[in-house]
Amino acid sequence: MKNPLSIKDLVNLLYQNKEVIEMLFGNKDSVNKSEILAREDMTDEKLEKLVVNELIHENNNIISLDDRIMTFIEEFLEIGEVTTSFINDNIQALNEGLRYYHIDNNIKFLRNIKRSLKRINSTTSREVMKLHKNIDDTYKNQDNYVIKLQELEKYKRKRDDIINLIRESEQIVSDAQGFFNTIVDAELSSIVLELRYTLVRNRDYLNEIQSQIIDYINRIQHQSAIYKKIQRLKELKDYEELKYKTNYVDVVADIKAMFFHKRIPLKSRLSLDFLHTDHGYQLTQKVAGKLHLLRNSHRKPAGRMVAGFDDLNQEESSSLNIAGLVEKFMESQTDLFQFVLDYKFPEKAGDLTFEKRISLYVGITIDYDTQLTFSGKFGSMNFINEKKQKQRVGYAIVKANTKQRTAKQPSKEEAATS
Repeated sequence: MKNPLSIKDLVNLLYQNKEVIEMLFGNKDSVNKSEILAREDMTDEKLEKLVVNELIHENNNIISLDDRIMTFIEEFLEIGEVTTSFINDNIQALNEGLRYYHIDNNIKFLRNIKRSLKRINSTTSREVMKLHKNIDDTYKNQDNYVIKLQELEKYKRKRDDIINLIRESEQIVSDAQGFFNTIVDAELSSIVLELRYTLVRNRDYLNEIQSQIIDYINRIQHQSAIYKKIQRLKELKDYEELKYKTNYVDVVADIKAMFFHKRIPLKSRLSLDFLHTDHGYQLTQKVAGKLHLLRNSHRKPAGRMVAGFDDLNQEESSSLNIAGLVEKFMESQTDLFQFVLDYKFPEKAGDLTFEKRISLYVGITIDYDTQLTFSGKFGSMNFINEKKQKQRVGYAIVKANTKQRTAKQPSKEEAATS
């Protein structure tokens, strides 16, 4: 008889072979011995050590995990088959602990009572979650209708078993409540309160699962009936009797579904009048969103202009020929902001400050927007204001719209001053 492994040795052995354990757990009983020995991290000595310590089993060169390891991993991950026996065992342990503590008020029996209450809490929640997951997996992944119905009926019975165990647990806790009140133990009171809440929550959840199972069964029966009809139609078709023994052709001819008609692509363009309507605007916004043309729509709107911002250049406007300045810009290759910023104004206009040039830039974009092209791009620059404070200004990159140039070409003397 082999010597049992210590907990430390068991953990080390599992960790050293974690890739193989993961492989075996994922494939259940379908891993060949040669497939495992082909791994770089596995040798005959390592494999033999796992077999000797009964972590894995070998049968006709097929390697599988020991059932105890498999059960441990499934229980920890809350997967695998639903087993109500765990809940029942903990209920029996609770009854036994209560009975022993009545006979002898030993702290050891009180610890057993607390442990049983905690385990009823955890195992009930775990089995309910496994039940819900298995029901979904069966409905979505099982191909055979007969097996699918039988599996759901099985889970329906297990759902009833869990409901009965929950009611039994609630009855035991209710009957022992007076006894619990005589024990001055804050931890016990907290455990009992949490268990009551968990049992109520799981019972409500199981009621929803019951409705889900019934709905799944009804769907499967409906799908099964349709499948049988399709099989019958295929059988008639294979024997070339479909046209003569059924009215299949007449039924299909009366169906006006779209996929029975040839699709004709629409090539008409939307009119400009329609695009100017509210519905047309919504449509263009939707199309622009799909084409990612609204990538700058997340930008926050500019703040409110300071009252009288345009008054800053009222004095200069008498000596500036704005129209001539715009005409010069139309002949340039730069953007409007840099053009206004770098432009050398005549002496009579004086030295325009940075803030005044920004005001001039804003005024031109408002008054001459039809002659400009807004690229949708933005630039920024740092500057020091009149109060010697560092600031950063952002601006739209605006360029000349060459298609909108005026026919008149002013002279160089008229371009900037009157």
